[in-house]
Amino acid sequence: MQDRILNKARELMFQTGVKHVTMDDLANHLGISKKTIYQYFKDKDALVSSVVEFELANHALICNQSMQAADNAVHEIFLLMAVIQEMFNRMNPLALFEIEKYYPDAFEKIKNHKEEFIFSMIRTNLEKGIAEGLYRKDVDVNILSKYRLETSLIPFNIQVFHPNKFDMLKVNLQIIEHFVYGVATLEGHKLMDNYKLSTKPVQ
Repeated sequence: MQDRILNKARELMFQTGVKHVTMDDLANHLGISKKTIYQYFKDKDALVSSVVEFELANHALICNQSMQAADNAVHEIFLLMAVIQEMFNRMNPLALFEIEKYYPDAFEKIKNHKEEFIFSMIRTNLEKGIAEGLYRKDVDVNILSKYRLETSLIPFNIQVFHPNKFDMLKVNLQIIEHFVYGVATLEGHKLMDNYKLSTKPVQ
């Protein structure tokens, strides 16, 4: 039952936004009482935190699978872009903004994931690309890892890219492409262009 509640909450929050999903809504969709929900989650804050934990664990799993399947550092980026596309296709663009504003404990988990897992993933990709000759040898991995990390959440900043004016998926992918072209060698550029022509990850 706990997993059923968690999965339905995740589905509803991603569809309509975190703030708008009430415990009553969740109970009605599941055909159970609120009392049953509270047996597993003491309040909505705890439920949101659990949803975030589940999503972050899933994100880490999929990213690790993509990195293992990649032929090289540039290919890895394209596979990760596909992961991002899938995420945006099922997520309300305001979800992260609402979590940051209303659910600080859950947002702290996102920050930790960003600063630990995502930072490590970026750094590893840069080191791999340099070793493969696809990224420039003069790239300062420490500086560029931090830079890319901080730009990763810019698409979710509604003060900069409001979802009524910008397609948040397109913003995210444009920022990633810009970063890769900036660090890539000529060989890396060629691979980037080839992947764009053959895989067409952005529609």
